[in-house]
Amino acid sequence: MIKLIAIDLDGTLYNSDHQLTQPGREAVWKAKDAGLQPVIVTGRGRRGAENALNLLEMDLPYICSAGALLRSGLDGETIHAWTFHHHDELMPLITFTRHNGTGLIAESPEGTAYWFGPDAMSTVFDPLTLKESVRSFDPEKDFDRPLLKFTVAAETKLLAKAEEVIQAECPSLHYVYSGVQYIDLTVDGANKGSALHELALRLNLQPDEIAAIGDQSIDMQMLEYAGLPIAMANAVPTLKAVAKWIAPSNDDNGVGWAIDEIIKQNMLESSL
Repeated sequence: MIKLIAIDLDGTLYNSDHQLTQPGREAVWKAKDAGLQPVIVTGRGRRGAENALNLLEMDLPYICSAGALLRSGLDGETIHAWTFHHHDELMPLITFTRHNGTGLIAESPEGTAYWFGPDAMSTVFDPLTLKESVRSFDPEKDFDRPLLKFTVAAETKLLAKAEEVIQAECPSLHYVYSGVQYIDLTVDGANKGSALHELALRLNLQPDEIAAIGDQSIDMQMLEYAGLPIAMANAVPTLKAVAKWIAPSNDDNGVGWAIDEIIKQNMLESSL
């Protein structure tokens, strides 16, 4: 029986305009009312995750910063933070940014995001993070601190070039595409799946009691860990390949469909 559902935000709970719809909000509440524990799992930073909880008008456990931070709720405790401080490995990316006009975002454990790049970076930047962040003009100094996540933001072609730099110059960091314009870097071993595993241990749950739903490569480890992996219709092919269910798209309330199906399955199992 499924007892917990881990829900990605962008491309999953949020529609294509990065908005939480009323049907999506009602679906998460329905899950809670049916005895399922919803958990928000996002590549966004702490402020982005907590904004989602405020929009939902719910206080839920959440995983953010590409799996580098696990918290029990809005006013709860930090259960685990996976930080890194490999400043020397960030130097080639800072140089790359200066030469190519791309952007960098550094997320600290306390929730402050520092960003470095041109004014035009707003076109590839999460608006909420941009609004509540600190712009850096000296990234060598400002990024020299323990970080949860480091994000390269760029158009597709430049992002591919940045990936080559990461592969050659950042050997101790894990990286993943979190969207067509973002690459997230975390300490090796920190991802949505490892954070979900840590939460499961905390709640004394087994993988077969967990469902996870997502759409991007960043969700891969989370779906691989969950006993019921669900991919959105708009998900990348590699994620669909590991899913047991394919939900409707994020513009068709796929999360609501998945929650309804889980509730039906739970009711059937309870009657046996």
